[in-house]
Amino acid sequence: MGFILFGKMNITLNNFTNNIIKNYMTAGDIKTRPLYSNLAPLEKDTVSFSGRGTLIAASMADAPPERTCRNVEENAEPARFYLETILDKYLKPFTQINSEAKAKTFPVLKYSTRTKESHSIREKVVSRYTKKYTAEVDKFSSIVVDELLKSFTPLPGVDRDMLIEDAKRVLEYSHQGKKTPPFSNAVFYFSEIIEDFAKLNRIDFDSVDKSVQKNIFTDIINGLSDVEEAAAANGIGTYDPTTVKGIKYYANDIVGARIVMKESGPEYTAVVIEALKKAAEEGELKITSIENNLPDPRKLPKGKKLSDYIYATERQLLSLAKAANAPLIKNKSKSGYLAIHINVDLSSPLFNSYNGVYNGYSGEIQIIGSDVLQLKEIEDLCYKLKDNKNAIHIAYKPFKEHFQKYYKDDVKQAFDNYTYALYLAQRALPPGTKTQTRFPSIQELGFEGKVPPELDFNILKQIKLPCDKKKELMRQKQKLDENAKDKNIIRTLKQAGDIKTLKSLIGYHLK
Repeated sequence: MGFILFGKMNITLNNFTNNIIKNYMTAGDIKTRPLYSNLAPLEKDTVSFSGRGTLIAASMADAPPERTCRNVEENAEPARFYLETILDKYLKPFTQINSEAKAKTFPVLKYSTRTKESHSIREKVVSRYTKKYTAEVDKFSSIVVDELLKSFTPLPGVDRDMLIEDAKRVLEYSHQGKKTPPFSNAVFYFSEIIEDFAKLNRIDFDSVDKSVQKNIFTDIINGLSDVEEAAAANGIGTYDPTTVKGIKYYANDIVGARIVMKESGPEYTAVVIEALKKAAEEGELKITSIENNLPDPRKLPKGKKLSDYIYATERQLLSLAKAANAPLIKNKSKSGYLAIHINVDLSSPLFNSYNGVYNGYSGEIQIIGSDVLQLKEIEDLCYKLKDNKNAIHIAYKPFKEHFQKYYKDDVKQAFDNYTYALYLAQRALPPGTKTQTRFPSIQELGFEGKVPPELDFNILKQIKLPCDKKKELMRQKQKLDENAKDKNIIRTLKQAGDIKTLKSLIGYHLK
């Protein structure tokens, strides 16, 4: 939907807004004021090495406290157990690790549930919050610039892209490191942008009479207010990332399950789809959406077709979606990663007691092949390192340094193409193939000379292994340290008792 400046004019500016406009909104007056000095970019890699500083990210200013994340992790146990109990009830009859078992009778190699650890929850919150904030900044900046250009002319050498970058810089750095929602603070940020444009001589404000300027600016602010409600519906102004509610919103997969298929074709996955469908029909599994991650047809190897890579047919997934009254979303995979993700609501009246601290969790069920899973665990880390908005555990600093040393310039696209080809190769392994201990190499996939050998996933796997071990040691030490500092033994014992009681209720309810 486009931005309609005069779509609604029923918003009355309050005294504060009028004062802002009076004091700041006339560009001719702004030029007499000194340009503020708080727009210097923050460090790209802000890292805290304190006891809580286990993450590396573009900015940790909005990270929730480690202790709060740990409470969220601990209180997710009933929701995790609820999901595990459902899978036990509906999937266990089709699961056998025994390699001799017939794949069509027992298509599931294994399934498991997990709760994200506190550092992973914190990592997800920081990454997702930053991305949503960046999206809001981009939208706000574009709207402001486009509306200004309807009434004012840029000075020579200034174009729309330059103005948008200037506006984004104002939004991102004028808050002194603490992100604030741009739309719900439209008056302040708009005045800051106008001030910046005037001082930097970006726009010819003088060609428009001062009284007309004020009217234009007032109309733009009214328009920004019109879109505030829609922008804030799922934006950063709605959920504070440092609160429990915010953490549950941004880390929307705190509870997760993974169904690893012995064989991954539709004829095998059909059994799993039908089992989950039954759970949904009986009201025990609340599916909110189904995401089918498919390959880009343009990237398929010669002679291959889309049906060679699917886990389930569209008809099978639509049947599940209908039973769950949930949307089916088809995602064109950007990295080559192929899997089915089923998003679930794990809230329950069973969890309403104890002030609801055990309620309000959502989760994700992944259906994935074992060979794709091996690659995903490494590629996930590479994906995070490609984007400074993502946070990673500090234990992976050696991996980060190695990866970013070689992943640059012309190599980036070649590596991404190699990753895509490798995912497809892993997914296309014929039925009955034993789980591979190594990946097809850069040479085997035709990328020799295009991708440095140091970025071969077999090499990356070896570099990641000691980082995994260090992370686990750090996690254990951190938990011991926090347990030693936690003097509230009564609270801890009560929590354990509450969780035990809830698990009993879940077991009884899901018989």
